Amino acid sequence: MHMPKFHSLPCLLTALLMTVTPSTLRAQSHDLVPGTIAPVSPLVMARPHAEWLGQAQSLERQRNWNDLLELGRQWTQAESRKALAWFVLGRAASELGHHDEAIAAYGKALRIEPDDIYSINNLGNAYRDSGRPREAMHAWREAVRINPGYLQAWNNLGTTFYAIKGQAGVVQALQQLQATDPMLAEVWRKLAIEYSISRDERVARDAVRVLRGMSEAQRSRMFAILFAGV
Repeated sequence: MHMPKFHSLPCLLTALLMTVTPSTLRAQSHDLVPGTIAPVSPLVMARPHAEWLGQAQSLERQRNWNDLLELGRQWTQAESRKALAWFVLGRAASELGHHDEAIAAYGKALRIEPDDIYSINNLGNAYRDSGRPREAMHAWREAVRINPGYLQAWNNLGTTFYAIKGQAGVVQALQQLQATDPMLAEVWRKLAIEYSISRDERVARDAVRVLRGMSEAQRSRMFAILFAGV
């Protein structure tokens, strides 16, 4: 699909951002996914790992957050060194609006598994929902630093950047990126604006492919510009 050139960016952004609604600005949480954390031998557990995980997944599918919260509390007491147990607790606490408990739970999960992008993403959501958008953005930045293809974090980063900076701030940031490196401006526009609004993964995949081909210095320059004053 042919996209307008950068010089028409203000018009493009106006058209795109006029489509933003509360639903498009909603943060995306990562759900429980089998296999994201390696199973631990049931010999060292009070209950088999599969039993804990199976019950947690069942409660999540039912959206039974109260019982999932209680399960998470029990699991973390029984298995305090299992990152997935803390993830479950954070997931339920977030859904129930217990943001401080969620932040603490995801923090403990990340002390065990520091590069777990799913816990990092959901930690960002908990920060955002508790009224701490700048801390949320730094969490999502870390998630995409670890895995540039993690689209949920890009979506959350882009929509929160817009919520903080507004349309004028988005345009200003893109103009600064364009002056520094046009490729950086294109990547940020596609990942944080177009994808966040359209959810068109073709656009996102193309931007991620370009991003992966950039040097660490280029990516650092992009975030230095975007996070100035954040």
